[in-house]
Amino acid sequence: MQLSLLKSLSLSDLKKSDEKLVYFIAYLYAISTGEVEATDLVKTASKSDYGNYSKSFRDAYRLGVGWTFGMAKSLEMVAMKVSSEVGNPLKQLLVKFAQVVRLGDKLSTFFRAELSSALQTYAIEYERKLEMQKLFLEMFYTLMSTAAFMIAANSIMTMLTGANSSELILVYSLIGVTVSMSMFVFIMYMLFPRDKLAFSREDVDLKFRIKVYLSVGAGAGIGIVLLISQALPYSLIVGISLAPLFYPGLLARKMEQRIQQINRWYPEFIRHFGEILATVGSMGQALDAVLRSDFGPIQKFVISLKNRIKNKVDQQHGFELFSRDCGSEIIANGNQVISTSLDKGGDMNETGNKVADITLKINELRAKRAQTSKTFESIIIVLHVLTLGVFGLMNKLTAIFFKLISTVDISNSAFPISPIDPAFMDMILPIMVLMTSVISSVALKVAQGGLYKTVFYHIALLGVLGSATTFAMNVLMSDYLETSILDFGEVGV
Repeated sequence: MQLSLLKSLSLSDLKKSDEKLVYFIAYLYAISTGEVEATDLVKTASKSDYGNYSKSFRDAYRLGVGWTFGMAKSLEMVAMKVSSEVGNPLKQLLVKFAQVVRLGDKLSTFFRAELSSALQTYAIEYERKLEMQKLFLEMFYTLMSTAAFMIAANSIMTMLTGANSSELILVYSLIGVTVSMSMFVFIMYMLFPRDKLAFSREDVDLKFRIKVYLSVGAGAGIGIVLLISQALPYSLIVGISLAPLFYPGLLARKMEQRIQQINRWYPEFIRHFGEILATVGSMGQALDAVLRSDFGPIQKFVISLKNRIKNKVDQQHGFELFSRDCGSEIIANGNQVISTSLDKGGDMNETGNKVADITLKINELRAKRAQTSKTFESIIIVLHVLTLGVFGLMNKLTAIFFKLISTVDISNSAFPISPIDPAFMDMILPIMVLMTSVISSVALKVAQGGLYKTVFYHIALLGVLGSATTFAMNVLMSDYLETSILDFGEVGV
């Protein structure tokens, strides 16, 4: 017999699911407060949707009941197959749960202690990743500034050494920097916490994708028209073409801020709801009492939940619609625990308090991450402007050197000079603007976490700023550099 758990369970998956493990143990604790038997608890958990954790309980139930090995023995058998490492969190949970079942201890006491331990471990691990994130972010903007000056220095040295293919060397330098920075951003993505913020909805995602497609199409159309007409410099065209991405980006930022605000109000609501429901016993009356208070942006969704319950909608379905209305992954996880506790006759006061505590801790940890990413955002914007300023200055200097060498004979066999064609630099500069804007935006979004749709806002913002910077640098320095360098060349002649 081959268990389904063994096909997909891996240690790397478990290490990425710390938050899921916390909610799974909260789910088990909520069921155990209803004083159910171990077999019923495992059966209920096997039907849940917590990935590999649910699969392990499904396999334990199949072995314990279907193959009559006994629940304690089946839990130990699954624990042996989960991982060979002693410190694996799922393995430890299964082994300790098997001992509790064998000894007949109270399940709610065991899972309460396990929940406190899991939440504390999650907080410690998250803060450790935040410290690592600070180091990587410092490395990123150091790499970004170094790469910009490396491209500029490499291009200048290529011109002065008289290389036969200065343009090709510049392209190779640009490709090398792009690949190296992209790989570094990918490493950041793999190491940083992935805070899922929004509760996925196909209709909302489809509408957003349509808006992105329309924005990209509008930007591409504007860019093509401007390229054909040649009404503006190439450096400005790329910024104008990226500007339509502000539309989906601002919509995503508004959605993200709304969800974050809802998450801040949820612990207060769910704690109050659990306390009242444990007292009155009726969900409709409990919601009526809860609504005498004001819970800010979540109030209208609670009213919708109350109306559904009053109209005889199943409470489990009502909580699913409540999660769907809020659009928050945290609220969806908390409501799953609350709904199951209601269904199994659990202690709603205890369940509500535990869900509120988990939500508060997660909100606190994410707020710390937001502070770090806010500082990183300011540094990235300033550094992006400076980097594109260097590229703009390099573009102007290249044009002046090309003009100088074309009009003044300063080359000889000992010191050949091969300047980059200004027309080529005009074509490559928009690519530099686009490359730095996209890489910096993705790095910033990886640092922030949350709703990844907001990356379009940062791409548009950095693209417009970079485009304006290169154009302004060209205009402001044009007269001064041409006068100084070309006059110097004429004097030398």
